[in-house]
Amino acid sequence: MRDPRVAEAVRQFPVIDFPALTANRRDFGEDLLVRLVEDLSPEASMHVLIVEPSSARLAAVIAKLAMTVTVACAEPRRAEQLREQLRAASVENVWVAALAARGDEELRARFERVVVVASDQITLGPMFRDLLTPDGCAIWPLDRSSPPRHMRRLMRVEGAEDLEEDLDFVRFMPLLGDLLVEAGCVLRQEVAEAMGSALQNGRRIGEELLLRGAVREDDLYRMLAEQRRMLFTRTGDVLKRLDVELVQQLPRKFLDHYRFLPMPIVDGVVHVITSDADLPTWELHSIFENTEIVAELVTPTDLTRIWTAIDLGFVQSAADQRVSNALPVVAAPLEELKDLGVEESRAVGMFDAILLDAITERTSDIHLERYQTDARLRFRVDGSLRDVDRYKLTNEDFVALLNVVKIAADLDIAERRLPQGGRIRRHFGGKAYDLRVQTQPTLFSESVVIRILPQDRRPPSIEDLGFQADAADSYRRLLSDPQGLILVVGATGSGKSTTLYAGLQLLAKDTSRKVLTIEDPIEFSLAGIQQTQVNAAVGFRFADAVRSFVRQDPDVILVGEIRDQETALEAIRAAQTGHLVLATLHCNDSVDAVQRLSDLGMSRHSIASELTAVISQRLARRICTGCCTPSLPDSALVADLFPHGAPSDFKCFEGSGCDRCRGAGTYGRVAVVEFLRVDATMRRAIASGSATDDLRELAARSDMRTLRDSAIELVNNGVIPLKDLYDVLSEEQMRGLS
Repeated sequence: MRDPRVAEAVRQFPVIDFPALTANRRDFGEDLLVRLVEDLSPEASMHVLIVEPSSARLAAVIAKLAMTVTVACAEPRRAEQLREQLRAASVENVWVAALAARGDEELRARFERVVVVASDQITLGPMFRDLLTPDGCAIWPLDRSSPPRHMRRLMRVEGAEDLEEDLDFVRFMPLLGDLLVEAGCVLRQEVAEAMGSALQNGRRIGEELLLRGAVREDDLYRMLAEQRRMLFTRTGDVLKRLDVELVQQLPRKFLDHYRFLPMPIVDGVVHVITSDADLPTWELHSIFENTEIVAELVTPTDLTRIWTAIDLGFVQSAADQRVSNALPVVAAPLEELKDLGVEESRAVGMFDAILLDAITERTSDIHLERYQTDARLRFRVDGSLRDVDRYKLTNEDFVALLNVVKIAADLDIAERRLPQGGRIRRHFGGKAYDLRVQTQPTLFSESVVIRILPQDRRPPSIEDLGFQADAADSYRRLLSDPQGLILVVGATGSGKSTTLYAGLQLLAKDTSRKVLTIEDPIEFSLAGIQQTQVNAAVGFRFADAVRSFVRQDPDVILVGEIRDQETALEAIRAAQTGHLVLATLHCNDSVDAVQRLSDLGMSRHSIASELTAVISQRLARRICTGCCTPSLPDSALVADLFPHGAPSDFKCFEGSGCDRCRGAGTYGRVAVVEFLRVDATMRRAIASGSATDDLRELAARSDMRTLRDSAIELVNNGVIPLKDLYDVLSEEQMRGLS
């Protein structure tokens, strides 16, 4: 935890008042200065010696915390300059001594603390011990960098040997893995596994976590910024402040080499935007003399977006301080457009920009909509549609974008009367994405929806889904059954396939069982699982695959979706012949799955004999772990949820908004699960043709875990906000009537 005394002392003496006194000497940056003083731990009764500082700033800061400070330097001229800086800052308890090159004999006082910033011209040698009081400590550099990057600390222990340890940047930083775990970005086990692999492959832990898909790029760099005590910033904020003329004055190779962009100089401070958390800011003083350099961290993807916005001329000059209609990044040029003679390069750039923005914002679907006088762009993030205002699309822009999308998805560009569907395969930041494109004729032209399916992300585990402990244990036990039919039901986009993938990961670890899947599409590639894609063009559908699978000696069969009578029949037959069948089905709740299968023509007796369990789920927005705080419950909502009064231990939470969630208060989604285990009593009721309401009452009496039970527990544990229950539960479910 940062010492507030040190932070206040540093703020009191800004770098602009203490320019470095020689061209080849750079002062400590803001972060390292704070860390160095914190590690030194000066107290009000102490006397401190500082040797060869770059400016008087370090002495001024320590003088606020210690009784006296002595500054030793070799050159009389520099000594006088240091005195002038201290006088201007009204610092009185500092004595500056100009010593000869062999000046250690002139230091006759003894100090509780000694800091050597540079020792090229003053030789102290083994005199550290003699200069220190009992239990004093000294810090000196191990390299000639300015400021030093590696230092050593000596602690004098009276009556015992001196203790020495090396200090470097790592010494002052919390571990990145710990920060990611504490922020809820990654599991502790994943960090441990990545650490072992990183050591073997010579990679950093952050790079290894990214390659494994265990952490998002923006989460990683946000934690890197926290670790280095840097400001983490976003593309939109940078583009509002960017001075293109200043950027263009510097050589592009130089900017690319250091991976930074300068912002306008304000009050002697220049902020540089970089994707390098270890940017050597002292090397930039050759360009920005007598200024304080403050580095702001962005992700490599965001830096690419900013550069392309500059290259394509979508950022205005500093005089206007405006951002144009688009923020384009050409991550993967559409070469096919050139082949077809399409010259709308601005639309191509805008399309790539929209895609990259959508990926960066964790978007699941892009909605492009046309109206009478304008067009609209929306992103679906965490289940909610959000308008994207920075793209002020005209109707001409929309038409050009529509043509670009159609050509990229291999659709008929002239057909505007019928819906069309296609795919685009793209790569951004070294990752592959499958884009499912669907056009729809409307009153005004057409609308377009693009679903984004990452192809190389890490499949979620059961823990990642947010299942409560008892539901997770029940799911694991089901997967060990030798036969039967397990259904995961819910609305479109409720995470049914994701839940099945979490189970497949457990099955893949059991080498004694063979698992076959038929999917449309294959969303994740899993080692140890034989996965097959539906191919309607050649007549290979779900039912065809299941019929073929039973002759492949499988133990487990996964059916991506039961959508027709033939597939339902083959799934039940496979369960009857001794296989464990996992499948998804569209219906409202777990009990309703029985009626849905019956509507597809399945015999009630067959359903009763083979149906093992039904998992019904919804997705709710998860409270951001970075800003989760207790909140007062809405009285009207509590009255709906608890007509007879809320339990005494009921609590609720909400996200106050932070940089991680971009002020939304929520980040990601969690499964709200209803778990129905079909026991003997339930089987008899199904076989006898009991009505759906009767089955619900029977399930409630058998202690079925309902959606309402799961939702209340998630609210009470601070996982989802109370207000989101209206998006998850129906009116009857809110009151516990179903």
